[in-house]
Amino acid sequence: MNVQILVNSVVQQTMVLLAHIATAGGSRAPLAQVANQVFLDLTNELMNQGVKKNVIADMFGLALRTYHRKIRTIGECRTDYGGQSIWEAVLNYIRQKEPVSAREIQQRFQNDDPAVVSSVLNDLSNTGMVYRAGRGMRALYRIADQADFEDRGDSAREDVYQYLVWLTVYRQGPIALKELSTAIRLDEEHCKKALDILISDGRVNASQPDETTLYHSPRFDVPVGTAVGWEAALLDHYQAVVSAICVKLRSGISRSEHDDTIGGGTYTLNIWPGHPFEREALGMLATVRRTINELRGRVDNYNSTALKPESIDQVVFYMGQYVKSDRNGE
Repeated sequence: MNVQILVNSVVQQTMVLLAHIATAGGSRAPLAQVANQVFLDLTNELMNQGVKKNVIADMFGLALRTYHRKIRTIGECRTDYGGQSIWEAVLNYIRQKEPVSAREIQQRFQNDDPAVVSSVLNDLSNTGMVYRAGRGMRALYRIADQADFEDRGDSAREDVYQYLVWLTVYRQGPIALKELSTAIRLDEEHCKKALDILISDGRVNASQPDETTLYHSPRFDVPVGTAVGWEAALLDHYQAVVSAICVKLRSGISRSEHDDTIGGGTYTLNIWPGHPFEREALGMLATVRRTINELRGRVDNYNSTALKPESIDQVVFYMGQYVKSDRNGE
C-alpha cells in the first residue's frame, strides 16, 4: 500500500492545527522543541509497532550511526530562558520592568538577533499583548491590562493542568503518578497538586492495591459554555479521532460497512440562507449532543447500581462540525 501521499497530507493538516493552537488567544507558544519531540515520539511509536532501529533510521533517510547521534543530541538539548521562547521571555521582561524602553529590552537580549527581538516587540504590540508609546529605541512598552486579553496567568495554567490530568487519568487509569507525569509531560509536583484538587472535589479517585497509589476516574466532562478546560476537550476530541483511525488501520479493514462499530464518517450538507433544511443542518451539532448526553445519562444511571464485570468496553464517540461559507470571501 502506497501511503506516502496520505502521510504528507496528514502532516500538513497536523501542522495547520499546531499553528492555530500555538497562536490561540494572541499568544505565541514556544515551538523550538516541536521538531525534536515529533522525531522522538515518532521513533518511539515505530518501535512500539515492532519496527527495528536500523529500519527506522532508513525511513528517516539516516545512517544508523547518524540516527543514534541524533537521538543522543536531542536528549542533551536544552532551551534558553528556562524553556521559554524569546517571545515569552520579552513579554515577561516587560511585565517585570514596565514601563521599559526598546533600548533597555535590546540590551537585555543583546545575545539574541536584534531583528528577532524587534519583530517580537512589533508582534506583541500588534496583537495587543503590550502597549507601545513612541518610536524607535525610545519607544516605551508596558503590559496590556489583564482584561484586554485572555492571559490569566498562573491561575489559568493551574486550571489547564487540572483538566489535562483529569483527562489522562480517565483515559489511561488506573495510573500511577510517575506514569501520569510521563504521559502528560508535566512534572510530578504539578500533577500531584492537580490530583489533590481533583480528588477533593470527587472527580478523581485514588486506590492503593499495593505500595503504589493508582488514580482513576469514572468520567471526564467539560460542560458546554465553560470558559476553562477547552484545551483538554480539544485534546480529547483529537485523540478520539486519531485512535479511531489507528484502530481501523490495525484491523486491516480498508472499507466501511453500514453496521461498523469502529470508524468515522464525514458528510457535507450544501445549504444557503432560506433553505428549507437550513436550521436542521446548522443544528446537527446541537442535536447529536443532546442525543449523546441523554444516552450517557441513561448509561450512567444504570451503571451506578449494576454489578459490573471485570472487563468493561468503552464506546468512544466523536463528532465535529464547522460551517464554510463562500459569501464575502469567508
